[in-house]
Order: sequence, then C-alpha cells, then structure tokens
Amino acid sequence: MNEFDYIDKYFRPLTNKFAINLKNDAAIFNQKSSFDLIISTDTLCEGIHFFGNENPADIAKKSLRVNLSDMASMGAKPIFYNLALSIPKIKASQFIPKFAKGLQDDQEIFGIKLIGGDLTSSLKHINITITIFGETVKGKSISRDGAKIGNYLYVSGILGLSKIGLDNFNSNSKEFEESKRKYLIPQPRVDLGIELKNIANSMIDISDGLIQDATHLAKNSKLTVELNLCKIPLPNIKNLDRKLILDSALYGGDDYELLFSCDNSHESLVEQLSDKMNLKLTKIGVFKEFKKGFLKFKNNTSKPKNSYLHF
Repeated sequence: MNEFDYIDKYFRPLTNKFAINLKNDAAIFNQKSSFDLIISTDTLCEGIHFFGNENPADIAKKSLRVNLSDMASMGAKPIFYNLALSIPKIKASQFIPKFAKGLQDDQEIFGIKLIGGDLTSSLKHINITITIFGETVKGKSISRDGAKIGNYLYVSGILGLSKIGLDNFNSNSKEFEESKRKYLIPQPRVDLGIELKNIANSMIDISDGLIQDATHLAKNSKLTVELNLCKIPLPNIKNLDRKLILDSALYGGDDYELLFSCDNSHESLVEQLSDKMNLKLTKIGVFKEFKKGFLKFKNNTSKPKNSYLHF
C-alpha cells in the first residue's frame, strides 16, 4: 500500500464534515462568533516518549490523550484534531491499522474527530504530531497567569504513577500494573477542566513534573508558590521507598493531572466538585508574594531539583 491507500483505508473513516472527506489540502471550519478556538500541538517521538514496541493502539491513545490534556488545562471542549505521522516503510503495514483503531476507540470516548494531516515515511523512528482544536465560551479559557496572593493550589488524582510505571515497565510484578497502565495510557481530565471554568483562575496539566509545572503557574503569575510535601497525593506501593515515590510525583512528569489555583472562598466548591466527579482533588499549596524564588517547600529548607528537560 502507498500513503494514499493508507489514508483512504484507515484515516479517512476517522474524519468529520470539516475534513471534506480529505479531498483538499486543508479543512474548512466556520468558527462560532461567541466562542474562542483553542489550539495546541504536541509531538511524540519513538525512543523519547514511547519505546516503540508497545501496542500501536496504545501509542495512538497516548498521542491523542496528551493533546486532550492540553485542552483540559485550558478548560476547553475538544472538537477535532490534525495528525502528522512519519513512519519507516518497513513498519507501516503492521503499525498503521492498529494505530488507527486506537484513534477510533478514543474518538468515540472523547467525542472528537480527525480533520486532516500528513503521512510520510521516515528513515528509522516513528514520530507523531497532533494539533488539537477545542473551544470555550469567548473569554472563558483558563490561562497560567491568573493566580493571586492567598490562592490555594490544587491537584487532581494521584501523582507519580507514570514515572513509576516507566521505571518498572519491564517488571512482571502485579504491583506495577496500575502505574504501567498510567504511563501507557494517561487519563486526560477533560470533563474536570470544563467544570473548573468558574472556579480556577490559573491551570496547567502536569506533563513535565509537579515542580516544573507548579513553577510555571507561579512564574506566569509573578508569585511564589509554597508546596506542602505532606499533602502531595501519592500512590501506595508497598515495596517502594517513600522518598522514591515522592520524587516520582515531584519530578517524574507524564501524570497529566490538572494543577490549578483558585480563591480560598471556592474551597467548598472544589470539595463538591470532587464528590460530584468521584475524583480526588487535593489542596497542596498556597500562592504568596514573590520572594527569592517561584517555588519553595513548606517547613522544608531543601531546594527543588529540575524536572525533565528536552534540552
């Protein structure tokens, strides 16, 4: 099969009316005047973001879900996406059908469609780039720069599982099954992001580790965030040292939980939302006037380390 055959058989069925059946060089979308269009792009590279020997359906789901998490962090409803896939010719016939099935499964879960993209060959590694589009009511998206002095910092879910899953990916122990699944297929908090539109005043998804992403919120808001290490929601894995688990939560990344600030008067609303969604929302810090650094630990003089950086 050539690239056009792959597109016709596996990717055209994933599209909607805006793609115009992939007949043109670009999609056409008539934007609603009362909504803002929210756009984000992420690239996943074999050997960096995934091993390459995983089930292609799982790779597809991770690729789409990390982009969905960006929509969640803005409080946006995802509506469609573009896909650019570069793959060695020798891998295409085995990889693409399963990859497309993974996309189809998640499109049904998250109510999103493919509208276009590009399929090319590469020399050695698989590279996947998705540009995702979402929408919010005009002026209602949530940015990273809205935290105020005295605001609380909250996080969804449990932190550290993805890094633990990555570190123990080849283990056959049952105690790592949940963490490996978290690494393979993250859970984007799209519904939570939308629910937080009238509660959160700054928000980010945790892709690069709690420390780095909390620092982003503080830096963009020109404040210092004080983290309470005793309040970080951690997994219970009996055979792992607590310090290792805490470090995984602080610096590991790829958790794709939502980190958000809100006024302390909204504390009861956050508790109600947690009950409503049956999702743990934990208060882990507070924003203060900037002093000497964007992030510090409460009652702890140790200095934060750097999370993962590409360069």
